[in-house]
Amino acid sequence: MHMCHRYLAAALVLSPQHDFRFMLVNQLQRDMASGNQLEVWAALTALPKLVTADMVPAVLGEVVKLLAHKAENLRKKAIMCVHRCHQLSPESVSHLVPMVRRALCDRDPAVMGATVCLLHDFALVQPQKFKDLVPSFVSILKQITEHRLPREFDYHRMPAPWIQLRLLRVLALLGHGDQSASEGMYEILIDVMRRADTGINVGYAVLYECVRTITHIYPNPTLLDAAAAAIARFVKSENHNLKYLGITGLAEIVKDHPKYAAEHQLVVIECLEDPDETLKRKTLNLLYRMINPVNVEFIVAKLLAFLEAASDDHLKKELVSNITTSAERFAPSNAW
Repeated sequence: MHMCHRYLAAALVLSPQHDFRFMLVNQLQRDMASGNQLEVWAALTALPKLVTADMVPAVLGEVVKLLAHKAENLRKKAIMCVHRCHQLSPESVSHLVPMVRRALCDRDPAVMGATVCLLHDFALVQPQKFKDLVPSFVSILKQITEHRLPREFDYHRMPAPWIQLRLLRVLALLGHGDQSASEGMYEILIDVMRRADTGINVGYAVLYECVRTITHIYPNPTLLDAAAAAIARFVKSENHNLKYLGITGLAEIVKDHPKYAAEHQLVVIECLEDPDETLKRKTLNLLYRMINPVNVEFIVAKLLAFLEAASDDHLKKELVSNITTSAERFAPSNAW
């Protein structure tokens, strides 16, 4: 454990360009190959904090060997190290995709969760190459929501919420514009929303991520109705954080499905009177997205009134831009 302290101290005091970091490579390699699991753990813990893009080829070989280690905590650390190497030098780890795919089936949920994070980053670059994993991600999400993971992964009675959030983001990415991939997600998304609605903050986080996923994948009317209903409760909440979440979620929905905004127009406008500056700015952005030929005069009048009272130059510039753009697109007459 003393070695771990030295590693972490080096990570804190050495700049990424410091030559001494390269002198640590041999020590990292020796510790990762050690028969002492504590030494291996120390090296894997320190590596993401110390490694630079130039060091990746030198350390990656030992990291790859540890992906098959018998100790689950070391397999998880190894996946996290591969993830860091991918962030620094994606081309250096591109050949490891088959091994990472296998790690998704690891018997330990912590290893699986770390692998989901890495696969998400892989898919951000080339989503087409990972479309075939949609059934696997859906299956994992189903196991989590049905509470089939050990209770140690629960947070406030919510099963593995951080893994749920990451899985939802991956599904949003892989289902975007793809009807076939999206259809395999519809049922689980409804189930996740239902189970997440428990009245606790982490449940709200999962619920909001479901809404984001629903708005990003190939549209489904039933899912959009459920997402809009969930967001409506947030917008009408007295809790500032939930109200902000509702405004943000509604902005996601109306971007491509403006019809869902009409019934919330008055509630959204009321948010302009809220003392919270962040909420007001988010509301102004949403109102701009909600403008259409029917409500343009009413909403622009509200935006003009807000503009008159605004003191922030950046906000005023943004408001003027939004108002003039809306007038150009939706003006009922030249005189107006």
